[in-house]
Amino acid sequence: MQIAARRVLLSGGVQGLGVRPAIYRLATRLNLCGTVRNTSLGVEIEVEGPEQALDEFDCELLSSLPRPALVSKLKSETLTPAGHRSFTIIKEPTTGALIARVPEDRGLCKECAAEIFAMADRRRAYPFTSCTQCGPRYSVIRVMPFERNDTVMDQFPLCEDCRGEYERPGDRRFHAQTTACPACGPHIEYRLSDLNTKQVGHAALAAAVEQVQAGKIVALKGLGGYQLVVDALSEEAVGKLRYRKGRRGKPLAVMVSSVEMALKLAHLDTAELAAFHDAAAPIVLARRRSDSKLAASIHPDLKWVGLMRPTTPLHALLASAIGRPVVCTSANREGEPLAYQNDTAEKQLGSVADGWLHHNREIVRPIDDSVVRVIAGRRVTIRLARGLAPLPLEIQTKVPILALGGFLKAAAAWSNGSQCVLGPHIGDQESLPARERYLAHLKDWLSLYRFRPKLLVHDMHPEYFTTQWALRQSVPRLAVQHHHAHIAAGMLEHGWLDRQVLGVAWDGTGYGTDGTIWGGEFLVSTSSEFERVARIRPFALPGGEAAIREPWRIAVSVCSHLGASHSETQNSDWNVNAKQMAQVREIAARSKLASITSSAGRLIDAAAALILGIAKSEFEGQAAMRLEAAADQGAKGWYPFPVTEDELSELDWRPLFIGIIDDQRRGIDPGTLAMKFHRTLAHGIVNVCRRWNKLPVVLSGGVFQNKLLTELVAEMMSHSTQSLGLPGTIPPNDGGLAAGQLVIAAAKVSS
Repeated sequence: MQIAARRVLLSGGVQGLGVRPAIYRLATRLNLCGTVRNTSLGVEIEVEGPEQALDEFDCELLSSLPRPALVSKLKSETLTPAGHRSFTIIKEPTTGALIARVPEDRGLCKECAAEIFAMADRRRAYPFTSCTQCGPRYSVIRVMPFERNDTVMDQFPLCEDCRGEYERPGDRRFHAQTTACPACGPHIEYRLSDLNTKQVGHAALAAAVEQVQAGKIVALKGLGGYQLVVDALSEEAVGKLRYRKGRRGKPLAVMVSSVEMALKLAHLDTAELAAFHDAAAPIVLARRRSDSKLAASIHPDLKWVGLMRPTTPLHALLASAIGRPVVCTSANREGEPLAYQNDTAEKQLGSVADGWLHHNREIVRPIDDSVVRVIAGRRVTIRLARGLAPLPLEIQTKVPILALGGFLKAAAAWSNGSQCVLGPHIGDQESLPARERYLAHLKDWLSLYRFRPKLLVHDMHPEYFTTQWALRQSVPRLAVQHHHAHIAAGMLEHGWLDRQVLGVAWDGTGYGTDGTIWGGEFLVSTSSEFERVARIRPFALPGGEAAIREPWRIAVSVCSHLGASHSETQNSDWNVNAKQMAQVREIAARSKLASITSSAGRLIDAAAALILGIAKSEFEGQAAMRLEAAADQGAKGWYPFPVTEDELSELDWRPLFIGIIDDQRRGIDPGTLAMKFHRTLAHGIVNVCRRWNKLPVVLSGGVFQNKLLTELVAEMMSHSTQSLGLPGTIPPNDGGLAAGQLVIAAAKVSS
């Protein structure tokens, strides 16, 4: 009998999902021999046997893979038979730079969900049920490769029944590294914050349910850290959570037990439903229903709500027993890192939670919940975290590189010489605990991916914590301009690293090469260089950081340039006295007293202050979010937003703000003003893009998290010959900054 052999390479999302066990089952069923292993390029299969059996293998391969596996490329080539006598799963090497992809944590799958609610199943109501399709990965791995003995699950030896499933090729728990059951796995316990008594098992879950139903705050140890859970229909409970957590205005995520419950709270289209059901189980931003009974303080002044399905069996059991939506938000005080360790969580949040639902499965590395939003039909990552990170990047580098990201929404990216990765969201670097957590993550990633960087990449801003840390290291460094990094990340998103593009980089703050604050930029960019060809007309920020917290200051600054009949306009809701107004106008008129910026984000803040009377912002982006929510999408028209003919073209906002003020004086409602403002920004972007109509356009920066604005631009450019690169998997905000830094560093090192 003639023996043939083939090598097959599967690329894409194919690691950490039970792909190798599935291939093992297929090959052994067809009596084929060979090997399957994880590599930096994907899953590599070497298979040999009779030609007919190999053809059957090829035909059945893709349909035999687990559902979550996403094969983006399949490459097959003929080999000389090696004489294999069996088919084996080869473990990755444990030395040298890590080659295999570190698997992401996966949300509860349908099969495991069915088991925990099945009357006769041995895993009924077991909070740590998992299989090859779901459960913890990234958060429980100590070292790679991903094998049970190198995770926290080594503390829970498999019982005879679980061992049988783990070793049986036909079982869906074959090589399921985190599998467990009530007889051999982790367990939960519940403790009231003011008592030393505790309850375990079913009693612990029942106690937690009773507390939530009574309006109490329960701290639940989830997959990547603790979460605070309260009744989402109780205004009193949500208000108490906000007060104790110190989170005044930021929206809170809501967990629902089923898609049916989700649809009672929000309108979800096909793409949003797909995101809701995704194995990553992210928080999905969707337009809330007007008849929703959610507490209004969950998403104050906004028209969308963040919904998530239960991410673990523990969440599913809790949500089902409560029988109503619950707020499920990160367990931390505002500005501090996520609590994740049993022995410190109660100390960190002792005055926040009324009770604690602990478990004894260790979390090796904390990770927050991911957030996504569907914009122009695309799933856009707002926060890259649990289930989506670490994110593989299609970049080639000659040396190991560590890119440090920015200051807000900090995240790092790296190349260990074998693979490139964007790490998960860590958070703003304003507090000492947040900075300590960031450095702890860096140390962990260097260990997990087994490398030492030969180059550190950081933002140009001299006062960023990441910049200052980089300058203290004895490693070569590269400073990258903030907005170039945004555009490079967008180029990577669309596979345009070999092209020149026109990048539209709109955000709140970024340090420019001229020492001013940029943020409304048009950059002709390659992966290594850029030229600034247009911007938003600069304006003053009276009070610097105070202007960001009090956007009325920016509105006063902008209006002071509009001429006598419009310069002293204000909104009565600001509650600002004449002396304060005069001081701000004086500062705005003297360039030496105020920072100068071209920021689109700050210009939007000024419009929000003028149109909606917003005097203060409680968090970054709040004013812009409220202005987007206020827009009446049925309203027509826009304002003038001319582009100058200078060497560095400018979008002149003065006619725009004159138009807003004139409309206000005519009594036009705020919803119409907000819509006309958004449409005006879109027209301005498109008009500048037409001047470089030979180049593809990349939209990046935090402003393009705005669904309304981004979709307006996409609609206006839909008939253009210019390709438009919209935000996607890599966050368009500063959470994706490090990916762009890594792109630029790789290009410069190779040039």
